Amino acid sequence: MVYWIVAFFNGFCNSINKMMNVKAGQVFGTANGALINYIEATFLSLALLFLTGRGAELSAENMARVPLWVYLGAVCGLLAMVLLIVGTLRTNVLLSSILTLVGNLGAAAVLDYLFYGIFSWYKIAGIALILLGTTWIEKTGQAAKQSADAE
Repeated sequence: MVYWIVAFFNGFCNSINKMMNVKAGQVFGTANGALINYIEATFLSLALLFLTGRGAELSAENMARVPLWVYLGAVCGLLAMVLLIVGTLRTNVLLSSILTLVGNLGAAAVLDYLFYGIFSWYKIAGIALILLGTTWIEKTGQAAKQSADAE
């Protein structure tokens, strides 16, 4: 149950993070908004590293032992940040969050299969239902907006 609460809090923080990054992208531009986020995260990560007494892990020797594939996380994170800013600027926070969730769930299903050999059509059906529900909400919202504009 604790992990569910942690995951819920993570989602809450992600939504706030998303909105702050979108606003930074509006004010400073997409690339600068993402850069501000990563510079801030770097300083906070360094502070956490030194506060926990693990600053020695930043030595050149330790950094050279890190496999190159580990750095793919930063590349994907930066790409995700830029796409988040661009996508949310052109939609809204709720729609962007739902579509991000669908992307997360789809990637999780693929990674579960690749790394653990776990596959479930129920998971795929659940993802499809979320996407169908989102499409239905968007279509009914657009129809309501068009009828309001026509009046």
